[in-house]
Amino acid sequence: MVSTVNTGSLNMPKLLRQMRHRTSNVRDVVFQRDAIFDKDTKTTKADDSALSGPAVNFGYEKSTNTSMSGSAANTVYHKSTPELVIGGLKVLQTPVISRSGRLERTGARISGECKFYTPSLATIRQLDNFSETNQFDEFEAYDKFIDIERAVHTPSDITSTGNQTITISSGSTYNPGYEIDRIQFKVKTADNITSITLNGKEGGSDKAVVWTATDTCTPTDWLLIDLPIRDIPASDTKEVYQNGTGLTFTASTVTLDVDKLYGDSNNYLSSLVIATSSSSAIELKDINIYKSAEWSLETIKDYRDEYMLIKAVRVRGDRTSRRRAYG
Repeated sequence: MVSTVNTGSLNMPKLLRQMRHRTSNVRDVVFQRDAIFDKDTKTTKADDSALSGPAVNFGYEKSTNTSMSGSAANTVYHKSTPELVIGGLKVLQTPVISRSGRLERTGARISGECKFYTPSLATIRQLDNFSETNQFDEFEAYDKFIDIERAVHTPSDITSTGNQTITISSGSTYNPGYEIDRIQFKVKTADNITSITLNGKEGGSDKAVVWTATDTCTPTDWLLIDLPIRDIPASDTKEVYQNGTGLTFTASTVTLDVDKLYGDSNNYLSSLVIATSSSSAIELKDINIYKSAEWSLETIKDYRDEYMLIKAVRVRGDRTSRRRAYG
């Protein structure tokens, strides 16, 4: 923790470090904020003549976010706001796992709720990536915390060279995939990470989800990579933040449907492959192929330089029995 931050009477970062040795209530979560896209605007009339006033904003978002300088007449000023996915945030969660079946008026099913105790905002803004990106100012309602509800497969740490193939199923062991939502690991290498592939057998045929690095990703220091592998459209993009900069990974191949992998000899997860640009030394640790809990922040109480108390609800929470039954 940076020494210039006022820790207050309750040193929350120190408390969390001490408590994590005694309870699993202290969690390492991934902070996520969805991208904010351009609003659809109009600067001309029906006859294509220019409006006399400012651009008309129709209020709904387009699928693009291109930074505009505002130098031209009647244009809007804004900052590009891509998706934020930043790991390394320690929080105290109570209870550890909460499940309920409340149906909200809008039709969204609340499948759990909990409270998070976090360090103060001043402390969080000094953490890696949080301090380096100009996209993060504070927590907001409808931001998300992604937690490892259950690590389904936890391969051993690796110190080796070049591409790494991590076997998930071997011999007569056929590990299912219907519980899986995301993959997460920390990596350090002098090479570029070129792609991350989750392989499986579906109906006896080879299938895969491949995330290809669109931007140059060279993790010379430990880099946390956390990517979804469920319900991904082809050519979807996700961000991995390194030193405050979002590096884009693109879903170049999406043929694997993890819901269909119920764990027999024809339907199972087979391997995870981390490919690099050369054969330099590579280290991998804290590898988790996991079922996630996605918590949407609902209310945020900021106790200044002490800590923050955040109430969150889990809106999406498929029942595992349904995943197995229906695929």
